[in-house]
Amino acid sequence: MKSFAIIGLGRFGSAIARDLEQEGGEVIAIEKDPDKVRAYENEFTSVVEADSTDIEALKDLGVSDVDAAVVSIGGNMGESILITLLLKEIEVPLVMVKAVDELHGKVLKKIGANNVVFPEKDSAEVLSKRLLWPGYNELPLAPGLFMVEINAPQKFIGKNLGTLQIRKKYNSNVIAIKRKKPIINDDNQTDYEQIIIAPPTAETKLKGGDAMILVCSQEKIETFRELS
Repeated sequence: MKSFAIIGLGRFGSAIARDLEQEGGEVIAIEKDPDKVRAYENEFTSVVEADSTDIEALKDLGVSDVDAAVVSIGGNMGESILITLLLKEIEVPLVMVKAVDELHGKVLKKIGANNVVFPEKDSAEVLSKRLLWPGYNELPLAPGLFMVEINAPQKFIGKNLGTLQIRKKYNSNVIAIKRKKPIINDDNQTDYEQIIIAPPTAETKLKGGDAMILVCSQEKIETFRELS
């Protein structure tokens, strides 16, 4: 079971916490407003009143041990920036932060936020799936039909598409493969560039770190999720 810290229980933060718990995630919800804590204490498994700008409070709550943290502070940019810095300091593997505007988003990326989201563009449901299932992204094409990007399941690695028979076994079409290609940058350090294999052939072999872009039904999305 994956564990998550949700910091800030406004409309956006509470929606993500709700979706994560419904999908089986273990959530600790942290909020400094006692009224909001009382409002949600019977809805979420763990709701704590605490100041997330206090690094010792974060450590005491076990935030350093979660798989990911979501910072959903209202319009207080300074507070969200400080909390993001503290989460990186205690080595939370994945930090997703709500931004109020583009400049705020740029600052968050500069200080190490793994994902910067804008609630008016990004739905809580899709973001929750990304947290539970790294590499996940989806685009509705028609009722019941989606184009999705997922990390290739471990059991697929080292096998070619012809052997996997994804269309036959899962009624899904692989339309592209995203792959990171190692390169040497200007500082003589190893870096990566993204290449797209489109359309892949039956001989295309999946490698570690590959993402598949598929067209499939909602039901099959859940099937691939279970394989990951």
